[in-house]
Amino acid sequence: MVEGRKILITGTTGRLGGTLCQHYRARHTLLMPPRAELDLSRPAEVSAFLRRLDFDLLIHAAAMGSPDACERQPELASRVNTESSHQLALHCEARGIPMIYISTDYVFGGQQDIALTENCIAEPVCHYGRTKREAEIAVLEACSRALVARVSWLFGTAGTFPDQILRQAQAGQPVAGIGDKWSVPTSMHDIAQWLEQLWLREAWDEKILHLCNSGRATWQTYAQEVCDQAWQAGLLSQAVSVEGNRLDDFTGFTAQRPRYTVMANDRLSHWIGAPIRSWQSALQAWVQGVVLLKNAR
Repeated sequence: MVEGRKILITGTTGRLGGTLCQHYRARHTLLMPPRAELDLSRPAEVSAFLRRLDFDLLIHAAAMGSPDACERQPELASRVNTESSHQLALHCEARGIPMIYISTDYVFGGQQDIALTENCIAEPVCHYGRTKREAEIAVLEACSRALVARVSWLFGTAGTFPDQILRQAQAGQPVAGIGDKWSVPTSMHDIAQWLEQLWLREAWDEKILHLCNSGRATWQTYAQEVCDQAWQAGLLSQAVSVEGNRLDDFTGFTAQRPRYTVMANDRLSHWIGAPIRSWQSALQAWVQGVVLLKNAR
């Protein structure tokens, strides 16, 4: 394995960016500029900041990621998600540096109940999805060594969905989840490993890749799996039944949500040369980690 890459990672205070740093810091030199220094709300200043840095790979994980916030502040969302991503790509192209742009399943409209390949038409239904899709296009047009990596329903650190569900169940609170919205829960630790395998070979002849575990879930079935595995692992004193509710019942959402964004990962499996484990298997690894942490206290 080639060692010693100099990697600029944006969004390192976020969950995915932080997970990438956790995985890579022992083997690579990481540049992790804080938001105060790399302000993505000011696209015109991005290139001048980057010129002061020495790096040979960019992983762009930062984004304005709340669909509702993007809907309420569309101009800010466009600057952060689209315009600054474009500037990063232009800078990478000028220096011959490969760039990995982290995108989202929200680029899809979610109207069809089919597994979505990288070739499926992206028709986002909210401003967040539109800014991310526009960024995908801008990045690929600007940087010849760019890869767009779409992810969905990330878990693996404190505060993500399984952690929230487990805490509710342990507190004896009712647990519920949306039963008519589908996607793929995905381990951020798996994403970190996949990305490293890809960039070490720069094996992206095709420019868009779905980075997700195998299978599909609703928020309800996802929450039920969390509770079932936690009970089997001794983290809950009794079994928990997760109630289902409807997406349309959540009237407080500002942005429209796509209903079905289950992404196919066949291309990822082909590129890394191995099957992609199911989200249930990845979740089991997370549960085992919680058990180990509990026993260590």
